[in-house]
Amino acid sequence: MSRQHYIINDETMYIVAKTRGRYTESVIGELYGDTIECFSMPNKIMEVNCKHHFQTYSSRKELTRSLSGIRSKHPIILDLFGSYLYFCTHSDRVNENNWFNLKYISSYYSYNGNTKVKFENNEEMEIDISYSSFNNQYLNAVKLHYKFSLAKEKTYRKNEVKTFPYENRQQDMQYINEAARENYLKYLEGIDQINRV
Repeated sequence: MSRQHYIINDETMYIVAKTRGRYTESVIGELYGDTIECFSMPNKIMEVNCKHHFQTYSSRKELTRSLSGIRSKHPIILDLFGSYLYFCTHSDRVNENNWFNLKYISSYYSYNGNTKVKFENNEEMEIDISYSSFNNQYLNAVKLHYKFSLAKEKTYRKNEVKTFPYENRQQDMQYINEAARENYLKYLEGIDQINRV
C-alpha cells in the first residue's frame, strides 16, 4: 500500500529511500507489521513531521548544533521531549538519504563493504554506506541523546525542591516541560540573532 504522506509514530524504526525511475520515494519500517511505501522522499517526510511537532526542520538542526556541536548530517530530535531521535546516512541535500530511529537499532556490522543493521524486531537491512560512516552517524545520535538528557537533568536539578512522594509524578512532568521550554527559548534566541545579521 502506498500513500502520499506519513506521520512518524512511536513504532517507526526507519525511513529509507527507494528509487523508482527518476523519482525517489520512501519505504518505512515499523516495529510491527509490513513495510509502508510512501510517495514522498525521506527528507520531505522528516520536514513534514518536524512541522507536525510545531517546528521547522532547520530549527531542529539548529537545536542539534546548539546542544551537541554537530555541524553536518545532523541527527534530529523531532519532538521537544526527545522521544523521536533520528539520524541520517547522508547529507540532507541528497535525495537518497535514509533516516533511522536510534532506539530501535539493536546492532550493526560491516557487510560486503556496506553496513548491515539489525533492528529490535530482528529485521535486518543492508545499507549502502560504509561501516565507519554509519558508526559515526550512530555515535552522533547517541551524543545528541546524551546532551539532551543532560539539559533535561540540569533543568530538573535547578528546580528541585523537597516534595512528598505523591507530588513527584506531577513534578516530573513539569521538569520535562520546563527543559523543553528552555531549549525552545534558546532556539528562538538563535533565530533572533540570525535575523539580526
